[in-house]
Amino acid sequence: MGKQKRQRRKPHKENPTGFVSTNHFEEIEDFTNVDKEEALQKVYEEVQSSILEEKLSGLQTLESMSCSKSMAERIAMDGIAKILGPLLIDHSIPVRASVASTLRHIVENGGEKACTKFVNDDIMTPLSTLLKGDYREWQPKLDCAIKGKIYDEKETFIQAITLLWSLCENNELAIKHVNELDLMSILLPYFDIATYGTEISIVVAQCILALSEDNPIALEELKEYEQNLLNLLNLKVNDDIPSCDMVLLKTLVSGILMNINSHTESNKIHIVSQVINVLSETLVIDNINLSCNLSTTLSEEKEKFSRDTQKKIREFRKLLGAQQQALEILTNLCSEDQENELYSEIDDSEQIEDEEPMDDDESTSNNFCQIISSLPVELIEVISNSNLLKKVWNKTTDINNVIRESFSQSIEGRTLLKQIHLLRCRAYLCLHNFISTLDISILGGVENLYSTWCEIGTIVFKDADMNDIELLESATAALRAILQKLTEVQANTFSKLTVADIQPMLNGERQCPNANIRANLIRILGNLASIISNNDNLHKYDLMKHISVFLLVTCATEPVAWVIGECLDALMDIFSEDETDKLAGEIQLTVKLRELIPIFKNKVREQKKTLGDNVAVISTVNTNIIRFIKYKEKRIKHLK
Repeated sequence: MGKQKRQRRKPHKENPTGFVSTNHFEEIEDFTNVDKEEALQKVYEEVQSSILEEKLSGLQTLESMSCSKSMAERIAMDGIAKILGPLLIDHSIPVRASVASTLRHIVENGGEKACTKFVNDDIMTPLSTLLKGDYREWQPKLDCAIKGKIYDEKETFIQAITLLWSLCENNELAIKHVNELDLMSILLPYFDIATYGTEISIVVAQCILALSEDNPIALEELKEYEQNLLNLLNLKVNDDIPSCDMVLLKTLVSGILMNINSHTESNKIHIVSQVINVLSETLVIDNINLSCNLSTTLSEEKEKFSRDTQKKIREFRKLLGAQQQALEILTNLCSEDQENELYSEIDDSEQIEDEEPMDDDESTSNNFCQIISSLPVELIEVISNSNLLKKVWNKTTDINNVIRESFSQSIEGRTLLKQIHLLRCRAYLCLHNFISTLDISILGGVENLYSTWCEIGTIVFKDADMNDIELLESATAALRAILQKLTEVQANTFSKLTVADIQPMLNGERQCPNANIRANLIRILGNLASIISNNDNLHKYDLMKHISVFLLVTCATEPVAWVIGECLDALMDIFSEDETDKLAGEIQLTVKLRELIPIFKNKVREQKKTLGDNVAVISTVNTNIIRFIKYKEKRIKHLK
């Protein structure tokens, strides 16, 4: 019945420059609270000093002190935006550059709380004044005599745009300010690579990608610039444009074009096809091989990295960022339209419908949530011809222990480990959406899907760290999608499965603290039972009984309402066929379901404000559960 919603992802914020973030300084020895308080008060005085050197020193210290989330939040709460905001338009260019950098790091490390405080403290006024006053028609000059000035002006712009990007990612009011002040018109000219270079164009592209997400005002302005963006997709690598910069820029521009396309009344298939080809080129680059080569260099140089090695690290970070962005764009390409949510009001789903029993000829096995691929045939052909699924699958590959050990020895290496891990998670989520959307023939057929399920299953139930919530959530989502697809086509798989084989799944569900993972495992078990019920498995009856009893017990012990909904929905799927009547009677299915309904209703009532998108499964259960029970009761009675 219920089917997991294919997920959309917001653009992920990735450091566009590839430099190591100051939040790595959190690994230094901690100060005592008294020391921190005294240091903060001293640095607040320094940043307000009339002496230039003291002011710049204070700004640099403050940036380093904001390395941790707690300290960045504390600094933001102290009203630092009111203190430093006016300095964004200071007469001194070095001060403006340093202030922009400091504010950017406070916001990045402080997250949503710091962003909200900054916006409430009116940081948008001096920031927009800086951009409108100094950068509306700014162009870097090539005069060697003012090279330092140009560097500071460029650095100020990069840090200011990154600050704007962070604010808009975390605060709707910041986006409203951008729209009202028409800052988009200032940003668009910076796509001129010949004038501004790729570093600036990349930062601007990342900012605009975030601004254009679900922002009709920005998208209307971007429509007029669509052809210019398309021209950027045709750029080729040359001596002036490094390969990693080109890959990242074209990937970001692809994301912007997809946002524009989603805002138009009719999809422009030729644009989406071009975007898919660009993303395919991004993903074909072998990040595992590059990891291996870089790890060898890092092991040889230890932590005293040469300038060339530092450049390689930055370039690799850009590539990983581009590949992650590509996966997120593709994930959204295959996501359902969340704006057309059928279950928008939880009040409508609180009441369980008490309908008349179904007629005997009315099967509960109707595909209540059958979703037909919404992708046009032309796009499916592009996906197939570019071997895109294989490229996405390759990004789930983990690095070996030798590479991991090498990277773990340095701050830069540990940053790479985090990016590679995140890339794998995004790849699993992308797979989930592709599998949910595409026809099984495009996915390589039943045997290929079954083989993929076994490989991911080994990772989830044997290799993965049970505390690695993000990886487990994304990987189990992919497992769930595969089984849903195999269930839909009534695949003859899992013929040798035994009760012992499913024990790791049962243990995982019992022990997992994350509701999303528990829900995925529950749906996996439900789909397994449905597949087995149609196959010639020697242990069919025992497996279905074991899974069904487990789900009934889980319904009684699960604390989260919508996860109970997943359990109930899975049970309705398992017992949808009339051939399951005997087992239903043996485990007293209908009796236990009637006992569970009051528990379910109470939890829904208690948790209705926190259900969010999960209200869909609640609504599905409320609509069908009584109808299902009455129908099954009638069937069981006929067995006696």
